[in-house]
Amino acid sequence: MIFKKNLTLIIWCAAIVWSIMGILSWSHLPVEVRPGGLRLTFNSMIDHMLHGHFDVDPKTVEEEGFLRDGKVYAYWGIFPSLLRLPVLLFPNGLHWDVTRLSSILAVLMILFFNYRTWRFVSDRYLGGNSWVSLCLAIALAFSGEQVCFFEHSLYQEVCFWALAFASWFVYCAIRVLCEKEYWRYGGLYMSIAASCALLTRVSMGIGLYAALLCFLIIYFYRWCRSFRTKEDGVTLPSIVVPAVISVLAIIVTGYVNYRRWGNPLTFANYDLYLYNVEFPSRVLRTKTYGLFNLQRFYLGIVYFFVPIWIFQKADGHYVLQDSFTRLIDANELPPSSFFLTDGFMLLCGGLLIAGLFRKNRVFPVSRAAFASIAVSLAIPAFLMMIAISMNYRYRAEFYPDIVFLGTLGCVYLYRNLRDVTFLKKTLITLLVISVVFSNLNIALYGESELGPAYMYIKNGVFSYYTHRMF
Repeated sequence: MIFKKNLTLIIWCAAIVWSIMGILSWSHLPVEVRPGGLRLTFNSMIDHMLHGHFDVDPKTVEEEGFLRDGKVYAYWGIFPSLLRLPVLLFPNGLHWDVTRLSSILAVLMILFFNYRTWRFVSDRYLGGNSWVSLCLAIALAFSGEQVCFFEHSLYQEVCFWALAFASWFVYCAIRVLCEKEYWRYGGLYMSIAASCALLTRVSMGIGLYAALLCFLIIYFYRWCRSFRTKEDGVTLPSIVVPAVISVLAIIVTGYVNYRRWGNPLTFANYDLYLYNVEFPSRVLRTKTYGLFNLQRFYLGIVYFFVPIWIFQKADGHYVLQDSFTRLIDANELPPSSFFLTDGFMLLCGGLLIAGLFRKNRVFPVSRAAFASIAVSLAIPAFLMMIAISMNYRYRAEFYPDIVFLGTLGCVYLYRNLRDVTFLKKTLITLLVISVVFSNLNIALYGESELGPAYMYIKNGVFSYYTHRMF
């Protein structure tokens, strides 16, 4: 038992070291600070915001900017720019590239809440040192969300912080579902996490807001019931305070949108996108199919789960190339599948979902509450599957639900199926595959060029990576 406790401690310490090394090692961009460049966009954003403006220096955002009324704007949320406030205390601080440091802090936050999540369910439901607990620790530490995105580019920084807030939210959500009295703190924490996510990456924020709304409805109903029956129950401030915080964040987001685009409900106006000059077909594609379209759903399944799009046909074209080219702007390298990078968590979550339809199975969480939260957390993933662009980093939107389902799936597994030998062997095999492919993916991602894949793989994917690596 002492060995197992030490082993889990080693796992989490090793994960911290591995994550920091990964961010320090991989990058598409030069390490040195340049006079301008994308990595200084948030520096420019905070500088302009302090002067009452919401545009950025065109030299920083470059083609990723949006030209409106003679000024250039970025579409990213303002939270990462607020992290740059401390650099203003130093001479020439706005020229410091702190993207790497910011990314490391976000990853450490992800690992911290992954650890808290594991520790809570392990001590409460998984027997502390069972094989299920050990497998969950390895899955949360060495596969999935923080491993698959080792980078210190601005794109990854935004995703890291969105994932950090989502990890905080998921930890609190699991605790609230398992410990109803934790709502007193969990509701407040979840409202802060959802608000920060909305101010970082709107798609992630939408999913967290939807889940928070479900919790607010559940606990408002419980408050009304306890009020009528004169029994001790949920306090009204524990509902009102999270709701107020959430509304304030929506107001701030709407104000930023209004100052940027002239409409509080617009998060980005792609008619003004500077990259349209380089890729003029995007304008017509956006007008024809919109930023989100259900016609892309099957392409989303292929891109995120079954990457047959990398197979080249005899005529030199790729499988579904015509559909991808017609409906979306880019299907970005490297090819990947959640079945490979997160097979362990997906199977645990799948077993849980299947088991909920069987009344004789033991599960310590309200089925209705669980289902509503799981569906809400799936909204960002669904949006990415019908989005006009399918980039590798958009896989981040899937992880709140994967971690939520996989973690509670381990609880279900331990209570109902842990003695099934074949299942145990299958899960351990999937865990090994998840760790291997998560780390392989980031190696490939570090060697991949951003943007439409078909521009680079004319001679095949294998040839492309062989040339890039050797």
